[in-house]
Amino acid sequence: MARRYSQIDPWFIQRGYKRVGTRMCYYRLKQGDLLFRLSITVSVSRYDHTKWRTHITYYASLPKFGKLHVELLKNSSFSVPPTGANSKLKGVFAISRNYDVYAQRGFPWAKNSLRLENETIGPAWRSLLRQFDHDLPVAWADLSVADDLYEQMFQSKYWAWYYNIHLARLLTLLHQQRWDDALEHVHSWTEKDINEQGLDEEPGKWTAQEELDNAIRVVTEYVEKHRKH
Repeated sequence: MARRYSQIDPWFIQRGYKRVGTRMCYYRLKQGDLLFRLSITVSVSRYDHTKWRTHITYYASLPKFGKLHVELLKNSSFSVPPTGANSKLKGVFAISRNYDVYAQRGFPWAKNSLRLENETIGPAWRSLLRQFDHDLPVAWADLSVADDLYEQMFQSKYWAWYYNIHLARLLTLLHQQRWDDALEHVHSWTEKDINEQGLDEEPGKWTAQEELDNAIRVVTEYVEKHRKH
């Protein structure tokens, strides 16, 4: 299968990104402990396969917590574990903020539906790449140079907590070695935090209470192990 939007690969490669994906474009850039991922996804018109609509979202993750992330969700009835096709979500804690022109938050191209040239770099792509050249470094630096990553997430103009907010906050606290805060945070979780949508538990998988008990055990063991070093 031909790589969609392969015409923009050189632009990203020149700036240190690595592409992952064929049907969809995922561009990754590592900065210290943080991994940034730009997701460019395409939806094709069912009536005209030459008409594409493009959605762009960006994410930030802490890959060093990938194993811990899996341990927290590996038998969940309510959240998809970051394994297999979802392994790209290991350690994810932040996602692009929705654009708000009045509050001056986010970027107009993020989480929007765009029309771009399918196989060439025409006016639409040239305009977007010029915006990327300015906006992406600004978004990445907003987190990568922050003195306090956890507090920065609350005031950022470009980032929002990822969907499992309680888990996203836990990962940032552990990253900053705020051990007591991390323990207090996980002990504050309720069954509603685990099962925000009120889903039924799946046969053979954890109940909300079992997932909660597992989280407390896994985080406590992690803190005890790493606090000594």
